[in-house]
Amino acid sequence: MGKPFLQKVKHRLARMRLRPIPVFLFHQVSDVFEPETMWDIDWTQTDAFKRNILALRKKYTFIPLTEVKEHLARDRFRFRNYAALTSDDGWASLKSILPWLVENKIPVTLFLNPSCLDGNHHNSRKTDKLMTEEEVRQIVKEGAPYISIASHGWTHKSCTAMSMEEFKESAQKSEEALGRLPAKVPYYAFASGLYTSEQVAFLRASGLVPVFVDGMTNEDPASIHRYCIDGKTIHG
Repeated sequence: MGKPFLQKVKHRLARMRLRPIPVFLFHQVSDVFEPETMWDIDWTQTDAFKRNILALRKKYTFIPLTEVKEHLARDRFRFRNYAALTSDDGWASLKSILPWLVENKIPVTLFLNPSCLDGNHHNSRKTDKLMTEEEVRQIVKEGAPYISIASHGWTHKSCTAMSMEEFKESAQKSEEALGRLPAKVPYYAFASGLYTSEQVAFLRASGLVPVFVDGMTNEDPASIHRYCIDGKTIHG
């Protein structure tokens, strides 16, 4: 074997080892945008969303969020392009798209605020209603094993607007409430994407994986970084 061949092999193995695992985030999905109940920055039209997911599936093998951490911690080499899908807030409009994801065997993790699952909340932004606790239970049951849930804080209050004690209480109450629901996984996504280093340290010490929205590459199993795809047009 000549040096050029060995260099090619080493280069290919290095690319496999360093291959990133993107984690995608979306919020509201519906057929028609309703400005009185939705935010345009958090919304994707249903057919456009489906086209985006199918385009991504041509490039990636979708895996559960928990497997992202496992691959990051365990793999020496990755021979597939993996990706994961998440959704924040638990909008009621998701009830129309989650069955389609399940039908296509695409796992998704829903980050929820337990205090907002009583049927009377519109999230902190007072827009489209959120799913109720009973609706979450039903959709997780019907979508097993493809739908899991995780914490987005007790309320949707920005984490940087909380004192450290308030943040701890919010995180702990959320874990306790969601722990009574099926398919709970130990991840915590910061509301509004804002956080402090002290909050990150607390989550890790509590056995939770902090989840960010910054578009960074996932390389460390101690954190998960996500790309927001709301309103995007993705080409296969």
